[in-house]
Amino acid sequence: MKTKAVFVAVFLVIAGCAAPEVKQEAPVADKAKMVAGYLATAEQQESKGDLVAALESYKLALTVDPENQTAQDKRAEVEKKLTALADENYKAGLEHQRMGRYAQARQKFLTAVRYKPDYPEAVEMLKAERLDSQRVRLHFLYVIKPGEQLSHVAERYYRDYQKHYLIGAYNEVGDATKITAGQTIKVPVIEGLTCFVAPDEAAALSKQRTGPLPPEVIVVKGYATHTTRPGDTLAQLSQQYYGVKDKADLIAKYNNLKETAGFKTGRKLLIPQVPGTPFLGSASAEPPASEVPKGTPAAVKETAPEVKPEPEKPALAPAPAPAAPVDQVGAYRQQGIEFHKNKNYPAAIAEFKKVLNVEPKDPVSLQYISQAHFELGVKSFEQKSYLQAVENFTFSLAYNRSCDKCSDYIRKSEDAFKEEHYNKGLAFFQNEKLADAIREWELVHALDPNYKDVSKNLQKARALQERLDTITRSKPQ
Repeated sequence: MKTKAVFVAVFLVIAGCAAPEVKQEAPVADKAKMVAGYLATAEQQESKGDLVAALESYKLALTVDPENQTAQDKRAEVEKKLTALADENYKAGLEHQRMGRYAQARQKFLTAVRYKPDYPEAVEMLKAERLDSQRVRLHFLYVIKPGEQLSHVAERYYRDYQKHYLIGAYNEVGDATKITAGQTIKVPVIEGLTCFVAPDEAAALSKQRTGPLPPEVIVVKGYATHTTRPGDTLAQLSQQYYGVKDKADLIAKYNNLKETAGFKTGRKLLIPQVPGTPFLGSASAEPPASEVPKGTPAAVKETAPEVKPEPEKPALAPAPAPAAPVDQVGAYRQQGIEFHKNKNYPAAIAEFKKVLNVEPKDPVSLQYISQAHFELGVKSFEQKSYLQAVENFTFSLAYNRSCDKCSDYIRKSEDAFKEEHYNKGLAFFQNEKLADAIREWELVHALDPNYKDVSKNLQKARALQERLDTITRSKPQ
């Protein structure tokens, strides 16, 4: 009785009158039913081969019951399969790109991202080939010579034949084998990528702009060939050919070198002669021959006007255009819009994230993904899942900084959360459930320690709990 009296005395100081009745959480049976529904949907999707959708369904099951072992195991299993598929498509994309089949390469990279949206290498490859106006400073024209490939052009100007896909992307080429001798292409000067040009090409570039050329452009009048000897370093070669040691980086870029010393004896290095810098070697004015591995990418077809094309065969269906799959990003976007129209907002968000992984500033995706998070936030708010509402409204605001309603809802959600759990604490305290009261008030205190009397109430409730525990421990067993 004495313990009861102590508790009541402290309670009267803290709470005053009784707190309003608080609604209980959803019954366990309802949660089990929801999980079973998500698992059944996931299994059906998996049986149809739609592993991406199945993974999302398993994740939804885990949002309801994070401890569900079946959902955990199936999620891990599907993620493993998707990772393997993403790896397979990424490697296939690299091979297509190497052979100059850019449209097919892009399709494979996009598929890899679909299977694994955070696949860093695939995302980087897709970003790298998006040469927007901010990355391309300017360009010049180049006429393809007989037997040349885009890889030869990349080797000549970037000194790296593997950069041929950048030229292909800028010219919107789907297949490098479709380029013919005599065709004029645009060679882009890309931010952060050194481009070596001849004096006449530099003059043509200068006509496109006022002021000096961008730092990426380096004019080369000629070059000397140096056969390396034991102990050669780039700094030594810079001193030997330019009279200074600070041109080592120039030699490295012109030879596409990663190492700076310890060259294999007998290796041939090209030492570029640039205007404005004394050159102590004997330079050739001819551009260096491109050292490109054969078949990288497939050889460019030369024009052959004397050969007449075979007549079309109307009985056969035309093969699909190779560039058609390139707009898979558009497919993700359209799928997201369809999900959004059907109010399947989690699925819509998943699709728009795939678009934004490739095109971070896509306005349509940003608008829709913000609205999808907003709708989920409103739903969570109405269901009194206030922290989930705060999370969704915060995401919505991140995608659309002008969402004034998001800020209002975040404040309302936080206020409702604090009020709900503050009153729950009072109700538990009144019913002598100190541990439950402390837990509720700790939730409020973590969000806002200055909310009403939560700090004072929490301190007194903990003191009372400690005193009751002491009394319990002191009783003879």
